[in-house]
Amino acid sequence: MTRPKVAAGAAALLAVVAAALAATAVAGRAPAGPVSHQSVARPAAQPTTQPATQPATQPATQPGAATAPAPPAVHPLRLVAGSRLVNGMYTWYPHSVAGAVSAAVEFVTELGSTLAPDRAATIARLAADLSYRGSAQAAALGAVGTRRRLGLPAAGPPPAGTAVLLVPVMYQLRDVTAGRLTVLLLFDYTETIPSGIREHLGVTAARVNWTPAGWRLLPSANTGLSALLATPGTADATAKGWEAMTDAM
Repeated sequence: MTRPKVAAGAAALLAVVAAALAATAVAGRAPAGPVSHQSVARPAAQPTTQPATQPATQPATQPGAATAPAPPAVHPLRLVAGSRLVNGMYTWYPHSVAGAVSAAVEFVTELGSTLAPDRAATIARLAADLSYRGSAQAAALGAVGTRRRLGLPAAGPPPAGTAVLLVPVMYQLRDVTAGRLTVLLLFDYTETIPSGIREHLGVTAARVNWTPAGWRLLPSANTGLSALLATPGTADATAKGWEAMTDAM
């Protein structure tokens, strides 16, 4: 992915999941964040050359032994840009599956990657459906909660070099209709604080609704997302339904 905030492998890899949605998230604990999307996170696994369940070396294949056919190549979903850039965030995504996933990636990344309550509220006003009342206040409270977990004051600029970043890297869909669907995002959440850099994996659900102004966020419930946690790009991720996406032109 070419844009830093959604680039695969960036930020240390994933950075949603909410990037920071919660700087101090630990295994089995959901990072707090705007209620516009619920998420769960765990410490990111260290990259390995082989799945953890496989031995370091494999025995040579015996002559004549049957081998499993390689899985067919799956083309990543090509993300698209919104047609309007407002306050640093793209909106007005097209009425298509790619448009819905792209909108979800943009909104979740922006909401999860800020420590400024005012900025979070602005993002929510731009991203939320008109029926989603209270989204701006919820987003602001989510940013405040993240700051507190990082040991920062609720207001004012954070110390230099302090930041959070949420980077979605894979997706899957639920409850798809022409005008509404839920986009699940597997993300990497990176927190940068004076004591160092930490990274977590997470899953979040973004429910989007089609409107005359493009896709907009609706409230989304956390429904057993922890079962979908997986290291991006592995066989485990594929088995759990995760699909690749890219914004490469």
